[in-house]
Amino acid sequence: MKKIILFCLLLGLSFNAFSRAEQALRKNKLPSKKEFKNQYALFLENEELSDHWSQVWEYEKPKDDVINELKTFDSYLTSLKGNYEVNLLSFITKTYLYNLDGIDFSEVVDFGESLKQKYPKEYRTWWIMGLFYSMSAINYIYPEYEKAVEMRGGIGIKDEWSVPFLSNYIYGCNMAGMKIHARWALNYYCQFTGTKPEDYYLYKLLFSNQAESSIDESYDLYDTWLFGEDGTELRVFSTLLGVSIPVHEDWQMNANGYENGRAFISIYSDPIAINETSRTRVSFSVFAFANVDKNYIDTVVNNSMTKNGGSITKKKSTTINGIIADYYVHENPTVYDDERNGMKGIVIVLAVPYNEFSGISFEQPIDYSKTQASGQTEDGMSYWAIKPQLNRLESTIYFMINLDACNACFDEAKDWMDSILEGCIFE
Repeated sequence: MKKIILFCLLLGLSFNAFSRAEQALRKNKLPSKKEFKNQYALFLENEELSDHWSQVWEYEKPKDDVINELKTFDSYLTSLKGNYEVNLLSFITKTYLYNLDGIDFSEVVDFGESLKQKYPKEYRTWWIMGLFYSMSAINYIYPEYEKAVEMRGGIGIKDEWSVPFLSNYIYGCNMAGMKIHARWALNYYCQFTGTKPEDYYLYKLLFSNQAESSIDESYDLYDTWLFGEDGTELRVFSTLLGVSIPVHEDWQMNANGYENGRAFISIYSDPIAINETSRTRVSFSVFAFANVDKNYIDTVVNNSMTKNGGSITKKKSTTINGIIADYYVHENPTVYDDERNGMKGIVIVLAVPYNEFSGISFEQPIDYSKTQASGQTEDGMSYWAIKPQLNRLESTIYFMINLDACNACFDEAKDWMDSILEGCIFE
């Protein structure tokens, strides 16, 4: 696999500006023999030359000498009766050799995967694999770190590797285009080190290259609503509005862009039986309102349920994503005056305030396999300029969730709505 250059707003950073992989080792578990110590000392000398890829070799020491010394060290490690630390050090050495064009990409990946199988409880393998992909295969970065975070028990767990891990995680998330995750990790890094966020070397990049959204602007349908996968689950989401909804590829949908502080999306169910011969579809809609107050929303909600003879039959409080919401059931016998036996629906209203991590739950890594390179350098290296997604509107957003159903299938429709709500995210 060829190396690539990623320009994140002219990302001009030295790769060795962040914590080195060697810091992932538990040093007291390494061999104490003199031969190992001598070899390891040479490895550390070569580390500043090999822990990154250099497009042009400008070091005094010949590149071939570094490659040969690292290969000798790796062969020596292979000859040892290795514990996990020795195996991890060999893995790190292989990633450095790849940076120097000393071995193939597949050799590094195969060794890393074998370590995962042999030591399935060691999250450091996934960590170093994520770091390796940060230098070589950007599409694969985040899944490795995601698994490492899961195995650690969370991003804010403190252990002996917290600081170097977070440093690498921040860098990897930035490369993958996941700036909210990177800023989230930066909070913990600063907490553990006493560093001020603005003094961190990536600070400006983490708060740049994100399209500044404005309540007063208009955004088209394809900027407002995006599609992505969370595991095997398909989702429609909006980084602008801070909402993510699980959907099925066969469901029909209708939506508009953001304009005049408003946006909506409607999802239509598969046909639901209302008797032995008739079926009907019901809709689940999410309406978003920015830059309004609760009185305005209450008026909109009341009018929507009581117009043309409709009435509110039930009101209670409920909780969506830990947010207290108003829950209404309403009916109108003059609508669907057929076998559907009148309209019966549900309206849920919740207010979601903005915070700096709004949208983190459905932030997606950039899939560079589906993008075109922005250009090439003179020696043929491709580079990509990240196309930013709109950031979350810095305002409390009121969501009105509407189930439009009928008396004849209300219970089935409510179950369908509840299954969607269970997976919805509002941030």
